[in-house]
Amino acid sequence: MTAILGYISEMLPYMIIAMPGIIIYRYIYNKIRKFDKFNLPHEVGVVIFCLFMIALFSQTIMTRFYTGPVVTRSFSNINLVPFRVFLDNYYAITELNYWQPFIINFLGNICIFMPIGFLVPLLWGKFNRFWKAALIGLATSLFIEVTQLSQVRSSDIDDLWLNTLGGILGYGFYYILNKKHPRLTKKFKR
Repeated sequence: MTAILGYISEMLPYMIIAMPGIIIYRYIYNKIRKFDKFNLPHEVGVVIFCLFMIALFSQTIMTRFYTGPVVTRSFSNINLVPFRVFLDNYYAITELNYWQPFIINFLGNICIFMPIGFLVPLLWGKFNRFWKAALIGLATSLFIEVTQLSQVRSSDIDDLWLNTLGGILGYGFYYILNKKHPRLTKKFKR
């Protein structure tokens, strides 16, 4: 739990700094596009989505200010073996009685992408298909992993499918909400 709170405390400054710029940008964007009707739920959702993306990128690709463990630049930082995360986590739990890799690397990689799978179809109706949510999750994860290749971070094939699974689960929550409360989800769309 301490590690999760540490990540959140590292994300907050980025989000606080970015919030005024996002709000100003959305105001100017709406004026330029000449939207007559202001949709408060949609705008709040877009601001939350943008803040979430900044928080995500602050912990994954903005390594200039990264304060986590330093990984040396070598090919040993790249995992191209699918599903190795299961073996690594099994070893950490059974041999070392250490649950943090499971919580951060496995569950964390799933949970961190759930907002993408949920918010994108909620806010933009043209993305309310399962395959589109899965593709956006995969593309975002691929962008992060490819960017990490040139940085002092590791890159992992397991992150791709775990992040995509998170996007799919997020879409599942959106789908259920949309089926049970379609008038509520319609309020968030422009």
